[in-house]
Amino acid sequence: MTSKRVLGVLAGVALVAVSATAAQAGAGGSPSPLTGFFVCKSINGNDAARRVDVDSTDSAGWGFNLAGVRIGNAILGCAFTKLINPTTRAEISPNPALFEQLKCYSVSVPRSQTGTPSPSYIVMDNLFPGGTDLNVTSGSVTLVCAPASFTR
Repeated sequence: MTSKRVLGVLAGVALVAVSATAAQAGAGGSPSPLTGFFVCKSINGNDAARRVDVDSTDSAGWGFNLAGVRIGNAILGCAFTKLINPTTRAEISPNPALFEQLKCYSVSVPRSQTGTPSPSYIVMDNLFPGGTDLNVTSGSVTLVCAPASFTR
């Protein structure tokens, strides 16, 4: 994986964390704890072709401002999920406490469970022009993300 692709994945995860927090806190609200795990798939979405300023000074441990960040192609789609211990069949608690960030882990999915063909989606979000991105294709699950706390 090239460093540009890794940067893109990390940017996508950061946007997921910011949008999930904003959804819980309300527009313009302060970050609030995340309440569950996320599972993320690689996707091939269209270019949003827009610029935004990023203010993460309220996010503990991050504290940066970026101006004129270009939003490009959608590369990652994430959803809340449950994680189950395969031995006990018990649900694993995300223990959200005051965790406002995400820590993501790479995953390996057995080839027999990847599914073919890849599904296609219509995706609605506030970054894409007009709000609807048609025919977004997806790959297999690439990340599992857990609520986390980053400190310096």
